[in-house]
Amino acid sequence: MIKKSIKFTSVNEIKDFVNLTMTQPFDIDLIAGRYVADAKSILSVFGLDLDSEVTLGIHATEEQAAAYLGKIAKYLV
Repeated sequence: MIKKSIKFTSVNEIKDFVNLTMTQPFDIDLIAGRYVADAKSILSVFGLDLDSEVTLGIHATEEQAAAYLGKIAKYLV
């Protein structure tokens, strides 16, 4: 699993992130403390404390992860 820190500043950013993440063929998690949410589920994502940084867990190959990270670069910390 590849891990990166991300941060959102608005609800619209979260919606855009989830919409983009839903198009990926591999599993992606958001980890906040001891809670893990499916990053492809808007309800799961909104259930997390998004006021601070969260960890993105990507279950993909290095090449797939690099392409995905390029698409979400504006959210990376």
